Amino acid sequence: MALFALVFGVLHFSVKSQKFSGWVGLAYVAAFIAYMLASTRTPSTPMGLIFLSTGMFWIFSLAISRAIYIRCNATFPVKLVGFGLAIAAVYLIWLSFVAPDIYARTLLVNGGAGLLLSLSLWPLWKAGTKLIDGALFGVVATVAATFVIRVVAINIVLGHPLTEQSYTESTYVWLFQLTNGIAALALAIVLLVAAGHDMVLHFHAQSHRDPLTDLLNRRGLKGLFAARTDEKQGAIFVRTIILFDIDHFKQINDQYGHAVGDKVLQRIADTAMDLCQEYGQVARTGGEEFAVLTKWMPVETAQFLAQNICDSLRFVVHPELDSNHQVTASFGLAILSDTDSLHAGMDRADKALYHAKQNGRNQVALAKAA
Repeated sequence: MALFALVFGVLHFSVKSQKFSGWVGLAYVAAFIAYMLASTRTPSTPMGLIFLSTGMFWIFSLAISRAIYIRCNATFPVKLVGFGLAIAAVYLIWLSFVAPDIYARTLLVNGGAGLLLSLSLWPLWKAGTKLIDGALFGVVATVAATFVIRVVAINIVLGHPLTEQSYTESTYVWLFQLTNGIAALALAIVLLVAAGHDMVLHFHAQSHRDPLTDLLNRRGLKGLFAARTDEKQGAIFVRTIILFDIDHFKQINDQYGHAVGDKVLQRIADTAMDLCQEYGQVARTGGEEFAVLTKWMPVETAQFLAQNICDSLRFVVHPELDSNHQVTASFGLAILSDTDSLHAGMDRADKALYHAKQNGRNQVALAKAA
């Protein structure tokens, strides 16, 4: 368990954005502490250490559930869990001091851990579109059920009453430790596969994204173009590629510095992305160069979109610049034929953009047909 805690901790700190691994690492730290306390328990062990072992067991299940909620982008039911844990803690104290009953207490501890773990089944069920989600659901459901059922099952099989004195030397302890180890191993394997899967997706997405603006980069744009499966909806519908380049951007960098230039690029990117949400995908293809790959639409709509972005960029406020410094861009729009490659379409759009620059900038030029 300590090894799993270390592995998931390394994953978390190597990819800080993967909070999922951090919570799983915390779960296995708690599991290791619970295991060490349980394995060294004797009839004279103070009740405080027994309570600590129980708390670590519950934290293990709670942290696993929290990790899965993070992975599924779901809202964790904090109030519900807090209320449930408060009731369980009161009942645990009652069964320890007021009306001592080790069997009922063991059932409460294991049942509580199983219920905490089963909280993660709902977000997994909703998000279960991938094979790894299905595997995770199956393992979590099995382990949660094992925690709840095993106390009753072992009691039926062994059939002898437990006391505080006899518990630590009974077969119960050995069977609980064995099933805990199997459950922890099964969960660790499937969670490790899930973490690896998420890391691959993360690095793949990063390689297709521009780190400054979080737009697609040129590689991402190529991937999007190659993966387009939407079909033409009518004779007047076309796909277009819109290229635009910020006018005199080098002067901004030279006069105000690259940090200010980066902020200008981010605002330009945010504005274009907001305006294109329903019409296509925006990418940053170079330093101050951007592209929009549109959906199927009438060419007039594509022209309107390009003109709308062009007009809107003039009114974006850049506090770092002089009040009279207006940032504009020049646009080139090319219609993509059914046989066009992305490179061919971008080449025509780039020529149109050049004409827009030559004709005074801050305008949209339509490329010649292929």
